[in-house]
Amino acid sequence: MRKLLLGSLLSVFSGCGAGVSPELYAVVVDFFTLPDSCYLNNAQPSNVRVTDAPSLLNIQVWDGPDNTALLELESGLRTIDMGDAPTVTLTGLMKGTRGTGTWNFSSETVLKSTQVGRTLTDTTRFELNFERGQTFKGTGALSSSRACSGSTCTGTQPSCSVGGVNISGTRLQVTYERAP
Repeated sequence: MRKLLLGSLLSVFSGCGAGVSPELYAVVVDFFTLPDSCYLNNAQPSNVRVTDAPSLLNIQVWDGPDNTALLELESGLRTIDMGDAPTVTLTGLMKGTRGTGTWNFSSETVLKSTQVGRTLTDTTRFELNFERGQTFKGTGALSSSRACSGSTCTGTQPSCSVGGVNISGTRLQVTYERAP
């Protein structure tokens, strides 16, 4: 019964029979260098990349009720190194709302781990802001931090924020065919 129900839901969400299709986008994320503040010694390491090719993300966007949408990463960049702060991992769905002229998608992850004498809490956030259209430009923002509580915490905990990352994209034409 579960498999039948899951298959029925997938059929509805894949656009088969429901008349609802996702918008598919190819999104280019420009290369960016982390600021010195993302490193515990407030200085770039000696082996940091200062230029590199942009990254490609393939995403789906589904409309929801009340000017909301969901964004799902299909392929492309999955993790973003944030220096000494926790790595931002792109998984799951991003919730979106319509803003003034743009759509604002965001995802936040909080991970707690308990060790002897301390609890570490890693918080990461990823945002994309763009107008949904045939082609577009927009921005991205990332943040990552670690907090420590307990008797064995030492030193400064890493945190990193990067905003104004340039993105651009194209909506891909997709035709869904109904299975016989």
